[in-house]
Amino acid sequence: MADQAKESAAADPGLPVSCECGHVQFRTPSSTPDGMAHCHCTNCQKQSASAFGTSLYFPTDKVFPLPAALEQKLAVFTHPTDSGNTMHCYFCPRCGVRMLHACILPDGLRRDKVSFKAGTVDAGCLDWRAMKPKHIFTRSAVVELLPEWECYETYPPAAVPSGATAGGEEGTKEDGVKKGEEPV
Repeated sequence: MADQAKESAAADPGLPVSCECGHVQFRTPSSTPDGMAHCHCTNCQKQSASAFGTSLYFPTDKVFPLPAALEQKLAVFTHPTDSGNTMHCYFCPRCGVRMLHACILPDGLRRDKVSFKAGTVDAGCLDWRAMKPKHIFTRSAVVELLPEWECYETYPPAAVPSGATAGGEEGTKEDGVKKGEEPV
């Protein structure tokens, strides 16, 4: 089994990821993310300092546990979500760039997907158009959403992560987006 994992890693080295200052550099577990989303929730607007945040999704079991050398280079901002989960937001302590998010459920397990901030993938290594990203949590969008885009007020029905509901949950803000709930 370990030999197969080594062969797989050699065949697919993953996507190169780095922060702005270059202190944190690593590779995603695969060159092919499970999906991409432009999230318009108010948390993503704040953390990206933009109209939305863009994430690539990979299986949690291919990411965690993080290699010790990488974990030592990352800082973690942790905050509770209204749904009872805990969001772990990993970032570079030198330049502040958010790198990835992992959501911990009330039972202590991680959600089945980890989100990598797509802008941290090195330039030219990701075909953004081919990814056909979905727009999620559009009910708090601050930019025009074009009719040809695949848009969802919250999560797409088939992609609701464990620990969340497609229609939102109790304890919402005025704009209907969960306070403290950043999609993973």
